[in-house]
Amino acid sequence: MLLLAEMGDNGFYYDGHRLIYVTYSFEDYQTIWGGSLSDYKDFLLARQRKFQQLQEEHFGAWIVLVPFDQEDFSNWVEENPLHKQCSNQHARWALKVASDPSHLVKIRNRHPLQNYILKDESLKAVLFAWFLPVITPNSSSMRKLKEPIPQQLVNQIREELITGLLAPLPQFQRYSTTRGTGVAILPGDRFVHPDTIDKIREHTIESLLQTWDSCSPHYFSISKQYSFPTCPHWHFPRVAVLCFPLVVLGSSFDCETVTIRISRADSKDLPLHTWKSYFQFLNVQLYPGRGTDFAAAGFTKHIHNEIQRELASKAELLESKHTAYLWRVK
Repeated sequence: MLLLAEMGDNGFYYDGHRLIYVTYSFEDYQTIWGGSLSDYKDFLLARQRKFQQLQEEHFGAWIVLVPFDQEDFSNWVEENPLHKQCSNQHARWALKVASDPSHLVKIRNRHPLQNYILKDESLKAVLFAWFLPVITPNSSSMRKLKEPIPQQLVNQIREELITGLLAPLPQFQRYSTTRGTGVAILPGDRFVHPDTIDKIREHTIESLLQTWDSCSPHYFSISKQYSFPTCPHWHFPRVAVLCFPLVVLGSSFDCETVTIRISRADSKDLPLHTWKSYFQFLNVQLYPGRGTDFAAAGFTKHIHNEIQRELASKAELLESKHTAYLWRVK
């Protein structure tokens, strides 16, 4: 059992951002350690448990799977003789491979089949709502929020997320309608009401999974019918809870990592300064202390209700110094 545990621990490495996971075929297992198919299954189970433990220890790390390649490993050892006496040589070799995307693609192409469904190639899409409560002084400002968001701003928000909160984002590459590696971030081009996220989820995700490829735009269009609603009888100033739709498209592993990072986001990790500048241009103010709330489709109503409870009531606002914060979205 001790030997099995030691073998199960081999081929893992965390470099501060990525959790490297070396995979072994049955043939690799027999050549390196020897044993029967039953032994190999026990080996895979031990590795699975070790991997889950490391995921918990390195919460939010990017997962990189590297198939073991005996020829490439042997060449690496010959080129790096100092590593011959090092422990966990396979992990050190895999780190070198993972650091060169073209090298990793080459290795994966030489070992295209694995003995289980790879979550790092299982394509997934998740629609998120980024909640941005704002204070609108009049109906004119509210109407501006119904218009499409400038493409340049959408691209800027996307790039700031990629280079900030989500760095280093693994580059997305699609293999089929069901498989791909890495992850892509696709913002929507309109603000919508929180209820709209659930309404557009199924169509949006299905459309992206079926049609989106690496050459498509880095955002998705939202029909005018789903733009943020307004009412001619509303009183102003007014607090409006906008939702900025954001699709995460990629491998299951990377989608999970993005979800973790988004759920733990702090104001310093998000491009709130860019939103504030844009809202000022529209004569709108981001509600003080807000802007870090996200929810996946299906959970938007719950988060929306929480935000509304935390925003000051009309009576409290009338009594406060902040006389501009008068009305809430209902």
